[in-house]
Amino acid sequence: MDAGKEYQANLMNMCASGNHDYTKKYGICGIICAIVLFPCGLICLFTDVEKRCVRCGAKS
Repeated sequence: MDAGKEYQANLMNMCASGNHDYTKKYGICGIICAIVLFPCGLICLFTDVEKRCVRCGAKS
């Protein structure tokens, strides 16, 4: 088996066991509200966030 394919399979096994590597992505509406309505707009920013696994793409 190719070393690259084996590495990729190990990463997918980690996701299958529930060990995801999440990243956060903030929405444009939350960013605009945070700037225009500062400091109250920060609430909008933190509610308009998407967490997604880098390896498999699963949403949290």
